[in-house]
Amino acid sequence: MHSVDFLIIGQGLAGSLMAYELLNRGKSVLVIDKEHQGAASKVAAGLINPITGHRLNITNGFYSFNEGAIPFYKSIESKLKIHIYRELNQTRLIKNQGQFDYLQKRLQESQYQPILRKHTKTDGWFSDVSKNAFGAINVEQTAIINTSELLQGIKEWLSERNSLRNTEFDYQQIQDKNKQVIYQDISAKKIIFCEGYQALNNPWLKNLPFKTAKGEILTVKLKQQPLDRMLSWGHWLVPLTNGNFKLGSNYIWNDLDLNMNSETPNKFISSLTNQTGLEATLIEHETGIRPSTTQRIPFIGKISSLENAYCFNGLGSKGCLLAPTYTRLLADHLIEGKPIPEELTRWL
Repeated sequence: MHSVDFLIIGQGLAGSLMAYELLNRGKSVLVIDKEHQGAASKVAAGLINPITGHRLNITNGFYSFNEGAIPFYKSIESKLKIHIYRELNQTRLIKNQGQFDYLQKRLQESQYQPILRKHTKTDGWFSDVSKNAFGAINVEQTAIINTSELLQGIKEWLSERNSLRNTEFDYQQIQDKNKQVIYQDISAKKIIFCEGYQALNNPWLKNLPFKTAKGEILTVKLKQQPLDRMLSWGHWLVPLTNGNFKLGSNYIWNDLDLNMNSETPNKFISSLTNQTGLEATLIEHETGIRPSTTQRIPFIGKISSLENAYCFNGLGSKGCLLAPTYTRLLADHLIEGKPIPEELTRWL
């Protein structure tokens, strides 16, 4: 029997960071992962974007979450000798009079002042002023997490420690014996489900109020000189370190069909050209399922219907910002018995 402190199901963003944190705290871990197609972490652009939506709202709790995220990702970089965290300039188009009015309000609010810089003309980042008459705004504290590099780095790190098994997980083989979780040849003190949208197949989690969001993302090559920033206008364009760009994204709610819409590349690239004047060629078209929730609050804590079992899921499109803080919160609970806020556990 292979004995560990924690058995983690899923090696997406949540499972990877959870395994990393627990191992760093001296606990033994085994991760089971099948690399499911459509996992959002594997195709995401990895955006940490402080300002979202038509009303230019700051992400709730942004400063606190960001303060936790930066040192967490940098500690991974240092330990695994990889580069995953990159700060990025962002210039966002102000699309119409209504959004311009919201911007004027935001510029007067103290919490926005470190993020929203001086309102300017489009400065050549977007099409001519006659088309985009309301200018643009520079958004500070934007960052990109290279999620593919992160997941691959942690995968290799776990493999070196014999802490990863690449195999399908069979829920029917879970047993509870003597306050231990028994699964095949594994004995664990606790099991943590970090399955993303695959939780819809989990008999103890499938009835949670998930609101999954399918999203499509393109990798493109620009015909012009590369840009040094993210451009945002409803869609967004993000520079990669290899000279290519990510162009996204859309939200298709409660759709688990992983087939890609053949019209999406033309729509995205046409939008890019119309708004920025930039032309691009398609390199890759990908789709993933974001594990969002109806309340926009993740599910983190003990599962009431299964002994010694925990859930870490529902991070949604802001996962790269939220995950480090919630990883430490759950680790504090598991190791030190610290409480988890009721808003995160109420559905479990």
